[in-house]
Amino acid sequence: MKTYAIISDIHGNSLAFDAVLKDIKSRGIETIINLGDYFFGALEPEKVAGMMRANPMLCISGNTDREILQAVDGDFTKDGMDRVKADLSEQSIAWLRSLAKTSTCDSLFFVCHGTPESDDEYLLEKVTQHGVFVYNDEELIAKTANIKERIILCGHSHVNRVIYLSNDKIILNPGSVGLPAYLGTGEHRFAMESMTPHAKYAIVAAGGDNISIEQVLCAYDWHKASEAARKNGNEKWAQFLLRGRMPKELRIE
Repeated sequence: MKTYAIISDIHGNSLAFDAVLKDIKSRGIETIINLGDYFFGALEPEKVAGMMRANPMLCISGNTDREILQAVDGDFTKDGMDRVKADLSEQSIAWLRSLAKTSTCDSLFFVCHGTPESDDEYLLEKVTQHGVFVYNDEELIAKTANIKERIILCGHSHVNRVIYLSNDKIILNPGSVGLPAYLGTGEHRFAMESMTPHAKYAIVAAGGDNISIEQVLCAYDWHKASEAARKNGNEKWAQFLLRGRMPKELRIE
């Protein structure tokens, strides 16, 4: 059996990323697949960039990685972007430019951030005026019909899920390393909540037709991360990091 660590959505959280890397190394796992969204947020983008350089892994681009490049090129802005852009080195920006939008690994995994076609859409979740729901089996089979690999990896929602389809394929979202909840924007106001503050990733052990999957929740000093976000002027992120869910004042009823 070969074992893989699947990580996603670090969002500049060096403390969470360090905890996940140490846990991966303690298990002797050598192959890491990273689904994107490395630097953007209220924490430490360039520190995480240095950690990425020191720990080679298969990487693709996420939506906030694309947005950082758009901001650097002068045609995009959002809250917090100026601080992130100013912190990142030219080396880190160049690395973001080198990333593919999707990839494959060992003829087993198809790797995307959101969906195969889009980095800012959800593969597993349907956002409606009544809340967030997981697509049914038939819908997910249709959405992944052009993918030949057995395991489809996706991030973006920050919610850890494993969905086993009736055609024997598996869709895996490892959750977020660095941001366990956020308030979504779009046609409907919605919350993505993992319900714990832990740093999250997944382990896949594959041998022949046998696939074992473990969702891992790593403890780290989320109080320190929360305080850092607060010092950087982002109270919402401070609350998300501390609880993994919406604070009462932001709750959607």
